[in-house]
Amino acid sequence: MIEMEILRNTVQKIAKHAIEAIDKVDEAELEMMISKIMDASSVFIVGTGRSELIGKAFAMRLMHLGFKVHVVGDVTTPAIRDEDCLIAISGSGETKTVTLAAETSRSVGATVVAVTATPESTLTGYSDVVICIPSKTKEPWKYYTSGVLRGEYDDLTPMGTLFEDSTHLFLDGLIAEFMSILGKREKDLKERHAIIE
Repeated sequence: MIEMEILRNTVQKIAKHAIEAIDKVDEAELEMMISKIMDASSVFIVGTGRSELIGKAFAMRLMHLGFKVHVVGDVTTPAIRDEDCLIAISGSGETKTVTLAAETSRSVGATVVAVTATPESTLTGYSDVVICIPSKTKEPWKYYTSGVLRGEYDDLTPMGTLFEDSTHLFLDGLIAEFMSILGKREKDLKERHAIIE
């Protein structure tokens, strides 16, 4: 019989890490991120793998709030323009699809916001705003060994789990900020929820 000890301990580690990581987010960068999203004509989201899934969840909530939002790679995604904002999610900051999207967006004058665990990376080089969520990523050679020695990471939170889960919680918290800024309530978001599912 499973006693759920591993599950509980791992969830507690993830939650603790997420709170600590989010507490380290630079408030000035966060304010700029909020401002850039608010001012954008359209918001584009890019990520790959689990980061893409988290980005899609964020895109959905932005849409529920009334933002015009697109997920890069969807067949209906239009061209990004200089009045738009790209939210680029990559723990390593080196994911080719994400860095190429950031480079392309930057080349047309769009704002690029990086959400990453790696403050000095190819992605951040193309970014106007950098939200650093310090975490282990799937590229363990960067921070993993020292993190293990400090007891911060273990094999039960593999690869990018801590970054991805922390980023998901951060972005959901950001939705609450937008709700407050825009004076929106849950009932307002429900009005834009899909009715064809």
